[in-house]
Amino acid sequence: MTARIEWRTKGAGDDALLFVSVYGEDDNTVLKAWKADPARLDDFLNDMARLDTSFDGLETDVDKRDPEQWGQLLLTRSADGDVLDINPELYWDAIYYWFRSHGTDPHRLRRSVY
Repeated sequence: MTARIEWRTKGAGDDALLFVSVYGEDDNTVLKAWKADPARLDDFLNDMARLDTSFDGLETDVDKRDPEQWGQLLLTRSADGDVLDINPELYWDAIYYWFRSHGTDPHRLRRSVY
């Protein structure tokens, strides 16, 4: 699989965005991780412009390089933004948790929920 950004969760509010790519012989290595927050998730869901995927080396500890360790997969996007995989039930639960329960929407053209 190509370089990608994964949204993973261990439970409500315990989410992370991961930059996963090839490192050495492993094509499934977490190179960078960001703790999820509404602003970062908004960017991930819309244009990914502020997610810096450049790296000089691994930025994750050796025991956190397997994506599965970060929880269940909600959504995967390629580095250029294409949606590669989605778990609809977990995705909509997370959208509710992070946005709709606060009266907001992650889509930039719709800032409030009716």
